[in-house]
Amino acid sequence: MRYLQLLAVFTRAELQYALEYRANLILVFAEELVIVASSFTAVLVLFSHTDVMNGWTLPEMTVLLGVFYLIQGIQAVFLAVSFERFMEHVRLGTLDFILIKPVDSQFMISTRHIQLAQLAQVLLGAVVLGLGLARMGERVTPVNALVFAATMVCGVLLVYSLLLVLSTLAFWFVRVENLLAVFWSFIDAGRFPIDIYPGWLRVTLSTVVPIGIAVTVPAQAISGRAEPFGLSLMGIATVVAWLFAGWFWRQGVRNYTGASA
Repeated sequence: MRYLQLLAVFTRAELQYALEYRANLILVFAEELVIVASSFTAVLVLFSHTDVMNGWTLPEMTVLLGVFYLIQGIQAVFLAVSFERFMEHVRLGTLDFILIKPVDSQFMISTRHIQLAQLAQVLLGAVVLGLGLARMGERVTPVNALVFAATMVCGVLLVYSLLLVLSTLAFWFVRVENLLAVFWSFIDAGRFPIDIYPGWLRVTLSTVVPIGIAVTVPAQAISGRAEPFGLSLMGIATVVAWLFAGWFWRQGVRNYTGASA
């Protein structure tokens, strides 16, 4: 409950700030609308030449695109700027001011800088997802919806865990922006199903940068295509990634010398 109250405080502060710059909100929404519309148009162009792409129909691809923007939007709202500021604190030696607070430091660095303007991406992702689901019709069952919700949570946690691990490297190497840049470049690959890529890239998008399974498995789940083995593997991978990221963060905090060193 305490952390939910803190999250509400952070959100309220960001909302007040965002409302002072309404024009920026409009511009961000317009920018995200163009990006999402361009991606959706690209999918429509692909399916103007075929009915099925490696086993994926147009409604299923639309759902996958919606899932991609939902997950990317969530990390853009909560994580992107927060981790950027964290690395800046490490570089400047000012992380002490966060570590001395009577709050879990991992929670603070992960949620302190919420970007409400990026909710545009989440909303547009939900719209695209809705369009795909509407085309699927009766294929969407209550069971599929529950499995979809569970895999969405797993997908978000997988992406979060990897971002936390990469950012935590700043405790040892200080500047790790290039690693995050590589991560963002791989993120875009999540716009398409993981099984359309060559073997080496499929393995990369399933393990090193798990955006592939983070997006593809939820899309398979809602359309009833997910297999028990894949769902189990995603659940296990999420738990392992979450536990490892938390452990790695604690090691990094112990290694931090700060401004007092």
